[in-house]
Amino acid sequence: MGVLHRGDFHPYEIKRRLSQAMIECFTDVDVGTLYYAVAQLARSGLLAAVAHERVARGGMRTVYRITPRGRDRFRELLHAQFAAEGDLRQTLYGPMLFLHLADLDLVAAALRHQIDRQNARLAEIRKLRQQWEAMLPTGSRHLMQHMAEQCRLDLRWLRAVLADVEAGSIGDTPDPGRLAAK
Repeated sequence: MGVLHRGDFHPYEIKRRLSQAMIECFTDVDVGTLYYAVAQLARSGLLAAVAHERVARGGMRTVYRITPRGRDRFRELLHAQFAAEGDLRQTLYGPMLFLHLADLDLVAAALRHQIDRQNARLAEIRKLRQQWEAMLPTGSRHLMQHMAEQCRLDLRWLRAVLADVEAGSIGDTPDPGRLAAK
């Protein structure tokens, strides 16, 4: 639904635009699943078929538009994803592509909560490391060190995103037409 905020597209074009956004670096977008999802969203009134185009091989393809109800539902889901618990790559990477469509106050609150979670996780790692380090095998010590470094990296990233959100420095791509041309 996020891609359809840019215009009316058929599912294959949605897939192409998601690929350009590098979404496949962190999730798999199967074309068949996408066609099914678009059909389900249309049935539920979140998308509407607006055109049928003949394709070179003799078939027809349907072009969809997001409905006002679909826009509202997308924003609800987007905000829920920013607040979701779990690994940041699984919870935040996808919604970051559509940050410009979100309510920045809600995102800021969710990011502050994510930062609090990461700080608590880092404190727990430090506590466990101090408690068990003398007894841990080398591999476990390195693993705990990596977990702490990843947590600190995630904290730096979250703080940078939060700073942009709080400053209102969030925007869409400066030239959406270039995305369509590629």
